[in-house]
This record gives sequence, structure tokens and C-alpha cells, in this order.
Amino acid sequence: MFGLLLFVLLTLFLLAKLNEILGIKIGFQINKENLMDFTAIDEQEKEISETNQKISNLKTIYDGFDPKDFLSKSRKAFEIIFSAYAAGNLKTLKELLCPRLFQAFSMAIEDRKSRGETLEGILVRIVDAEIMDSSVCNSDILVTVKFITEQSNVLKSKEGKIIEGNADFIEARHDVWVFSRQRSSRNPRWYLQEIKSENQ
Repeated sequence: MFGLLLFVLLTLFLLAKLNEILGIKIGFQINKENLMDFTAIDEQEKEISETNQKISNLKTIYDGFDPKDFLSKSRKAFEIIFSAYAAGNLKTLKELLCPRLFQAFSMAIEDRKSRGETLEGILVRIVDAEIMDSSVCNSDILVTVKFITEQSNVLKSKEGKIIEGNADFIEARHDVWVFSRQRSSRNPRWYLQEIKSENQ
């Protein structure tokens, strides 16, 4: 990749010199955007390589870790948690969330119920899911997954009036979820540890 970038930069330099000497328009303007494109590709490949290495290391630490199987189950977990939160199903959420996150979800649901509000959440589809990172923190194994989804969320008042959202609008969302499990635990279940924005 570095050799290709060097070749392109050298070619652009020679074309620029020809333009200066001969006064010929070469049809390709050298600017920061052109150079950044190649840098972005290089950085993207580097990130993919680092992620693959982390997954490979995770397979060594956690015997039997299967990325494809994990993604399949994490997609299912996303669907269940999404539906349970909209319905206010605390029993289901408690089985899938870590204690700290469950408390936050519980408070949000109870606050919604205290005002008599209802949330109509529809998960149209999960467009894509990919592992972005993996690590070991103390005794916990952490795997970060980015979900790209299409969903509709409408918050209604006690009287049935729409407070937020639009039933006819499907929103494309990018969510980053961190799943965890104890390294030494015999329980194979993963729990949702954290939800954060894509830029965090």
C-alpha cells in the first residue's frame, strides 16, 4: 500500500511539473482531498488488520470463540433488547444487561411509565453488524460490535398523542454495543455492558 501511495504521489509531482513547464492542463488538480483519499484507505486497512489481530488473540484467550456465531447471537440480542425496552419488559432486560446498564434502562422505563407514555419501537431490519474491537479488562472479555439498523420509534402521551418521532419515518442508525462475559465463568452468556456513539 505504501509503495502504491509513493508511486501515485511521484506521478502527481511529475504531472504538476509538466503543467508548470508546458502550460498544459492535465485534468487532475492536486489538492488535499486527493491526497487524503489514499491516506484514508491506508488507515482503513490498518484498522481492519488490527481488528482481525485482536479477534485472533481473543480466540487464543477464549477457546472456542467463533466470530460468525458471536455476530449471529449479538444480532438476536439486539432484536430482543430493542423490543424489550420498547415494551418495558424488565424481566427480559435483566437477563441480558449488566447491572449498571439494567439500572439505567429501568429508570428510563419507570420514568416513561410514570407519565403514562408509551414507546412504539419497530426494528425494520439489521442492515449489518461487525466486530469493531475486542479486549480483556481485568477478568472480563469485551467485544465491541457496530450495528447498522433501520428502525422506527414513536413516543406517545397518555392520551395517545405523538410526542416524539414519526410513524411513517424509518431512521437509519449506527449503534456501537459492547458485550462482556467473565473470562473464568462457565456461563456462556454474554451481557450488554455499554452502548455508545460511533465516534466514541
